[in-house]
Amino acid sequence: VSELQAALGDAEQQRELQENEGRALRQELRDVRDGQRILEKKGSAALKDLKRQLQLERRRGDRLQERLQELLASPRPRAGQRETGGPGGGGGTWGGYRESGG
Repeated sequence: VSELQAALGDAEQQRELQENEGRALRQELRDVRDGQRILEKKGSAALKDLKRQLQLERRRGDRLQERLQELLASPRPRAGQRETGGPGGGGGTWGGYRESGG
């Protein structure tokens, strides 16, 4: 009888150890899943931000391209263009002086 009680005690101890191990593994699994969700959300937010930045840069590039086409399509610099540059005859934004200087 005492041998059976000892065996029963050992079996109970083994069962308790396995239950504890199972709980620990389930908690670890939950933690890993939570970590994955957090990483996915961060990645999604980063991707969304990068797409927004790309769209802004494309628009900026399009505007610059349009402006460049306007400048290339317009006749050579005129006297009136210096006046539109602000006070002081253009403020150095017009490249006419460099072209005539060589």
